[in-house]
Amino acid sequence: MIARAQAGEAEAQTELGYIYAIGEGVEQNFDEALRWLQAGTRQGYADAQYNYGNMFANGFGVEQDFAEALNWFRLAASQNHMRAQYNLGFMYDNAHGVPQDYAEAARWYHAAAKLGHAAAQNNLGVMYKYGYGVEQDYAESLKWLQLSAEQEYPTGQFNLGAMYSNATGVEQNFEEAAKWYQRAAERGNMSAQFALGDMYIAGRGVERDYATAGRLYLAAARQGHSEAQYNIGEMYAAGYGVEHDKIKAYMWSELSTRLSPIARQGRSERNRDAVGARMSKDQIEIARARAHRCLETRYADCD
Repeated sequence: MIARAQAGEAEAQTELGYIYAIGEGVEQNFDEALRWLQAGTRQGYADAQYNYGNMFANGFGVEQDFAEALNWFRLAASQNHMRAQYNLGFMYDNAHGVPQDYAEAARWYHAAAKLGHAAAQNNLGVMYKYGYGVEQDYAESLKWLQLSAEQEYPTGQFNLGAMYSNATGVEQNFEEAAKWYQRAAERGNMSAQFALGDMYIAGRGVERDYATAGRLYLAAARQGHSEAQYNIGEMYAAGYGVEHDKIKAYMWSELSTRLSPIARQGRSERNRDAVGARMSKDQIEIARARAHRCLETRYADCD
């Protein structure tokens, strides 16, 4: 590959630059990555332009510069580079280096979605659902979310499940919602894990199963989902679906208190304090220490 890159082959130059950027089989070296990617851009190679733009978008080896990233993404996107088109849509969607412009975001998402970009299909589906940058159109929303979900994109699967659960542009169908939530939950989507947990609690679209609900809430809680933290705290306090454990109940309620939006903090505090009223001071200290350790380790050590 090095010989091909040195001989001026744009594809090899781009691949070599990417390898140096991520440190695959070589020591990570952003200077070398930039050098080889820039060589590819001089030949107008779209993938080099896209990757070079990513270096500026993320501040890899250079000062982060969204305006510079946009320039390179536009060059690649004009050559029908799918990921560059998606990145442009994302930047307009989230006001990265440009004023927020939903219409422009939708235009670029649509370009990438037509080429099969699963995240772009999901984002475009969401824009049609709410009428962001496009005329609200539930049929179009369902179409794009379905395409994203069928590519096993977890967020697309969750959003499609929500359409069926909430009867948005489609007849309400809890079984179909549960199917898509399940597929997203298996891929670690915490919103789907929480939503599916709710369905197992209520017996909607699935047979009521508190133990399964508890496992799903716990999985979402370990990713920082404050509502799931509240729910699993309640379950440990009551001992349904999981073993009765006051320390775990207090710990998860404490975490929910810290992470919930202000409007919901009071509920979590009341749940925590109700459990704490039945605990010794030593038990409360253990639970608080666990909550602190759980956050410190980004949920790697919560037991």
